[in-house]
Amino acid sequence: MIVTCKVSIGMATALILSSVVKANDCQFPALAHEHRDVATIQVLELEWTRAYLRGDTDFETCLLTPDFTEIMRNGDIKDLSAELALAAKNKVKPLPLGVLPSDEVLLHGNVAVAYGRSQSSTGARAMRYADYYVWENGHWRVYFAQQTEIAIQSLSD
Repeated sequence: MIVTCKVSIGMATALILSSVVKANDCQFPALAHEHRDVATIQVLELEWTRAYLRGDTDFETCLLTPDFTEIMRNGDIKDLSAELALAAKNKVKPLPLGVLPSDEVLLHGNVAVAYGRSQSSTGARAMRYADYYVWENGHWRVYFAQQTEIAIQSLSD
């Protein structure tokens, strides 16, 4: 019983220390001076896009909550590990930044939603997206995202 208790205390200490180390690892300029305002959310959306395209999973780990969930355009539900795995594929060969979607941001107390319309680089696919943020301990964190595929209207419509 005493051995189990020592192991549990040791595990708890390791967990606390890893949390402190992780917090110190999140020294990214975009995360340094966050405010509860629309401008900060817009900066974070841009930096999240850049991080994903470059395969910067360290930045994503700092921005996204451990219980991050996303509903993909095909209806699949993914978690943080799936998001990080998708981004990691871009580390070896980063994707071009391309034309960035313009975000609308709704801000309500300690929550914010950034949403907009994006289109694939080939123009073959378009979607609406929404990224949900929560203000915790002086920082914004993304806890949920959703993509919905939409029909592309031709220029003659």
